[in-house]
Amino acid sequence: MEDRDNREGAQSQPDTMPAPGGSTDLGSSSAIGKRLKAYYDDVASEPVPDRFLSLLDALDAAESASKTPKQG
Repeated sequence: MEDRDNREGAQSQPDTMPAPGGSTDLGSSSAIGKRLKAYYDDVASEPVPDRFLSLLDALDAAESASKTPKQG
């Protein structure tokens, strides 16, 4: 049973060691990261829908109203 556990533990470790100087060749991980960043940049640059802005304004108004001391 110990041999089986040792083999599984060895498989979870990376096969490549960092290159001298601390940099690593990420290969496909780097390509995936670049594509994810490009996708995120596209989504982040889209305008915020008016309905969402209205909801945020309503939340701000409700939050500020709850912070003001009520007189009565």
